[in-house]
This record gives sequence, C-alpha cells and structure tokens, in this order.
Amino acid sequence: MTMRYGALLGGSLVALALAMLAGAFWGTAELPWDERLKALILAPDAQRNLVLIIWEWRLPRVFMVALVGGALALSGVVMQALLRNPLADPYLLGLSSGASAGATAGIVWLPAAFVASVGLPLLAFAGAMAAFLITLGLSFSPGRDLDKLVVILAGVAVSLFFTSMSAFFLHLADPHVTREALSFLMGSAARARWGDLNPLLVALPIACVIVFFLSPMLDAVLLGDERAVALGTPLGALRLGLFSLAALLTGLSVAGAGIVGFVGLIVPHMARLLVGAPHRRLVPLAVVLGMIVMVVVDLLCRTLLAPEELPLSVLLALFAAPPFVYVLRRARRGL
Repeated sequence: MTMRYGALLGGSLVALALAMLAGAFWGTAELPWDERLKALILAPDAQRNLVLIIWEWRLPRVFMVALVGGALALSGVVMQALLRNPLADPYLLGLSSGASAGATAGIVWLPAAFVASVGLPLLAFAGAMAAFLITLGLSFSPGRDLDKLVVILAGVAVSLFFTSMSAFFLHLADPHVTREALSFLMGSAARARWGDLNPLLVALPIACVIVFFLSPMLDAVLLGDERAVALGTPLGALRLGLFSLAALLTGLSVAGAGIVGFVGLIVPHMARLLVGAPHRRLVPLAVVLGMIVMVVVDLLCRTLLAPEELPLSVLLALFAAPPFVYVLRRARRGL
C-alpha cells in the first residue's frame, strides 16, 4: 500500500508539473513553440514581449489557481471530517456569500478610487471573514463545545443573509458598475500578479503541515464525538482551531480567484476513492489533486472560447456534476 501510495502521489505531482507547464505555454496569444521555450527559460535572445506574457501574465495566474485549488481541497477535507458530512464544503460557513457581499458593497457604495487602491480581493476577504465570525458567534456557547449541527445551521442562516444583501446591492447599482463584481464573483484569476501569491504561498504550506500532524485526531472524529473524546481528542479546541484555519484558507482563496465552487466538495471524494479515509494519506493527495483540477480548468477557460474567457465556476460546475453523481451512487451502494 505504501509503494502504491508513493507512486500515486508521485504521478500526481508529475501531472501537476505538466499541467502548470501547459498553463504557461498555452493561451490566447499564438506564439511559436521555440520562442515560448526561450521565454520560459529566460534565454538571452528571448523576445521581451513573450517574456512579459509568460512571466508576468500566465505564470502568476497558473500559480494562483494552483494555490487556490490546493487551499480549497484542504479546507474541504477538514470541513467534511469535522462535521462528518460528505456534502460539507469550505463555503458552508457562509464565506462565499460574505465575500460576495463585501465585493458588491465596495463596488456599489465606495468611491472607485478607494476600491482601486484597497483592491476588490481585500474587500471580498474582509466580507468572508465577517461572515465566518458571525457564524462562529452564533454557534458558540460559553462552557460548551461547538455543536456541528448548530454550526451548519448558523452557516446556512448567515449565507442566506449575505446572499440577500448582495442581491440588494446589485439591484441598486448601475449595470455597468456591476460587471466587474459579477466577473470576480463567478471566479477568475486573470488579474493575478506575483505579489498576490504571497498570502496563500505562506498560509497553505503551514496549513498542510498542521492538518497532516492532526490527522490522527481527524481520524478519531470520524468514529463519532464520544469515541473521539474517549481517545483523548480535545474536540472543542480541534473544531474551533481547524474551522478557523479552513476559513482563513477559503477567504484567501476567494480573494485570489473569486468564488470557486465544487473544488472543496468533489476533490476530497476523488482522493478518498484513490487512497481511502486515513488523513495522513488523504491530505497530501487531495491538495495536489485540487491544484491539478484548478490549473486544468483555468487553462480550458482561457482557450475554449478564445479570445473570450469563461468564468471558472461555469466549467467547474459542468465537470463536477458527473463525479458527484458517481460519488452519490457509490455511497448509496455502500461501496
């Protein structure tokens, strides 16, 4: 099993590297292959405009969607384990609706100069964190551990509230003004630059290490709350800490590429089908698979209808439906 898992993880890393190279090479601009390679390796005789296209436009975008995919996949693994719910995803705590409300409120109500200086991603991140704090406040009771059912219900209520606020803001706004918000909310990393990668580039590796070393506790949680406590798992502290970690990763992902659905829901199931439920094997593979899915989908969004781009959420919804149906059928059959 160890050799098979090592081969599977190694093959996934090779597939990720190939997908990222494809993301750097392919795009809307028709470039000679030899010139693309020269630009990628920064050869002295490389054309300056090709170096600019690959190193300043394509590669930051490829790395951004890869980091977002890994962060959402890791958040999905954590949420599904803590809530013992196979349908849980990173947006269950109201983060996506909070982000959409923050972005639309900034565009509609704040001066354009202020939004340009602060940045739409930062406003979306602030909205996501506000939604998470409200959900946590509604779920928390002094002297009692977090109840997973209360967390789910609070997340649903907060999500409905912020969704209605976003719809209200968009209804009042000028249609020309809302185009930017709608493009961001449907998922896009077109504006990613190297400096935008830093938050996720720091947070994701640290989160992976934390979740990896807490994997035995997550395995215990899957046995039920009573058994987990009997095995010495600090259930309340574990849920609070990992919920906060998942919320941070999701908020940074929303800030980086907008609201990208289905990755945190489907990718953990894909990884479980390959390596089973133990989180020591599940966490690394899920992160790599999430990166591969996002890089490939972003490449397709750029090239299928070139020079027009499709939002990430459109293709992800199309590609996520068949695997999700397959997972449901397996669950129903008890496989």
